Amino acid sequence: MHDIGKIGIPDHILLKPSSFTNNEWQIMQTHTTMGAEILGNSQSPYLKMGSEIALNHHERWNGSGYPNNKRGEAIPLAARIVNICDVYDALRSKRSYKPAFNHEKTLSIIAHGDGRTQAEHFDPAIFEIFKHNQHLFSDIFEAYA
Repeated sequence: MHDIGKIGIPDHILLKPSSFTNNEWQIMQTHTTMGAEILGNSQSPYLKMGSEIALNHHERWNGSGYPNNKRGEAIPLAARIVNICDVYDALRSKRSYKPAFNHEKTLSIIAHGDGRTQAEHFDPAIFEIFKHNQHLFSDIFEAYA
């Protein structure tokens, strides 16, 4: 549900097998606000939380995320949790522009960075919980691969 806004992104951008141009990247980033709009008009507390997650799941603890450059606890807790889960899933999954990484390489990237992902992107408390429970992430990923 966090990426539901991607239904509004043109396929030629969404499925592009190479790097985005600056304009394409700006369009791709709008999936957060589109997702929030799609889910936000509900009375359901679950969909309201889904809207909050859709809007904020690319915000970064250090303020370097999008769409609003929120930092720290200004980012809703649910979005901070989904953020690290989304990064783990993206690294483990094959994409048109990258191969799937194994669990160990994914942990290394999340913990030490790779130029795009950095440890300071994540809430430190959630990052510690993630590290303590990283085996569960692997188990769940493998169960649903």
